[in-house]
Amino acid sequence: MNTNNRRIIKNTGLLYFRLIFLTFINLYAVRVTLEALGQIDYGVYNVVASVVAFLSIMTGAMTSATQRFLSFHLGKEDFYSYSHTFTLLLISFAILAIALLLIGESFGYLIIERWLNIPSDRVHSAYWVYQTSLAAFAIGLITIPYTSSIVANERMGAFALFSIVEGGCRLATALILIVYAGDRLILYGVLTALTSLIVLFISMIFCHTKFKFCRYIWKWDKNIFTRLSTYIGWNMFGSLSSMLSSQGQNILLNIFFGPLVNTSKAIADRIFNVINSLSSNLYMATSPQMVKSYAIQDLNRCNDLLLKTSKISFLLVFVIAFPLLCNMPQILEFWLGADSNAPYMIGFCRLILIYCLILTLEPPITSIIIATGNIKRYQIWIGAVTLSYIPVTALVLQFGSSPIMTLIILMITMAIAQYVRVNIAHSQVGLSYSKYAKMVIRPILKVSIIAIPIYSILTEWEIPGFWFALICKTLTATCFGLTIAALLGLNRTDREMILGLIKKKMAHSKL
Repeated sequence: MNTNNRRIIKNTGLLYFRLIFLTFINLYAVRVTLEALGQIDYGVYNVVASVVAFLSIMTGAMTSATQRFLSFHLGKEDFYSYSHTFTLLLISFAILAIALLLIGESFGYLIIERWLNIPSDRVHSAYWVYQTSLAAFAIGLITIPYTSSIVANERMGAFALFSIVEGGCRLATALILIVYAGDRLILYGVLTALTSLIVLFISMIFCHTKFKFCRYIWKWDKNIFTRLSTYIGWNMFGSLSSMLSSQGQNILLNIFFGPLVNTSKAIADRIFNVINSLSSNLYMATSPQMVKSYAIQDLNRCNDLLLKTSKISFLLVFVIAFPLLCNMPQILEFWLGADSNAPYMIGFCRLILIYCLILTLEPPITSIIIATGNIKRYQIWIGAVTLSYIPVTALVLQFGSSPIMTLIILMITMAIAQYVRVNIAHSQVGLSYSKYAKMVIRPILKVSIIAIPIYSILTEWEIPGFWFALICKTLTATCFGLTIAALLGLNRTDREMILGLIKKKMAHSKL
């Protein structure tokens, strides 16, 4: 196994350690926060933060662009261009953060008072949430060049550590809310913004200490700025469409059904964030390798990473999602308590897991197209597909449809978008249709088809006693999920490689 592959495996392991730790922290923090705020205030925070998240279309576009250009310069070993690009990005992001703060402040009154369905007695608190969310967003923009440098240099140990610090701050926030006697919604917003500031400081100190090319070169370069701005502009269009499809859903739910239903969607979003991190970890470990491989025109390795990452990401998420799907009512009761089941919560949470499985196929293809720098056609087509989600969903809800339909329509939209991605990857980097079907789609379909009857049996399986039933059914579903993924999802080469790695680790542990 070559050095690059070993680095991917090591970084993936570090990121999964981070994920496991953060999962327990976040799940507990969500429960404590929900109890402290109550369902109405939690829903208010979710919808107000969603409005600010519309501005964070900048964040996704700029993070992707920053990681791409910094990884590309590292692949070329052009450290001067790295430093020059790093400086230009940092200055641009700081200016943009100030501009967006001014824009956000200008429309704050109109958004809170006129557009959102906020209970009258919580409008003042909603203003505070809006202000602190804007501050956290601005801080997050300035943090991007630093966190992107950590990822581009594949220092995932540091990235994992900083994420754990952030998770610890969230847990501390939840515990403080429990004992606070004042307006907890306001305090929640303030402490969330403070967490963003802490992450900025520690990321900044690490980068300047560990990376000698993370230094400032105060020289204007029109060519670099033009390439960056063009790339970010098209990437921003894609991020806008994605943001409208996800955050726009929360606003539609609040308009048609109010904060209580939005609380159910907020809980489902928490599950989405945790489960989606599984595939994001593997994507984050392989993305710099894809960009660096493309920088030296090794397209075979690019496509090989794409195919393997797509399949393994799906299987990893499936192994976790399957027992959750089978036991969602009991898991929600254990997590949030017996009295915290808001309307449509179980349906939202189950569908969000299926959506996570569909979404695992997106990052690898997006990563390889981003590596090329030629994203105009990609963003136009994907943006057109995903932007259709909002008018279609609004029309369906206008005719009296259930809130659950918002997620069903979203899944259909993302499936269509994935078909478009495969076609674009074929034309730009030579992705083989037959290899994608054989190495990705076929094993995924096998696993999914076999899982359906097993899911039906397990959900109808009645076992007396809450704890005994939860443990027994979860273990059974996990064993079935692992078996299906290993036998039908992995081929012989994959299984031999995994067994070889296990034997190697066991041999080292004996020494």
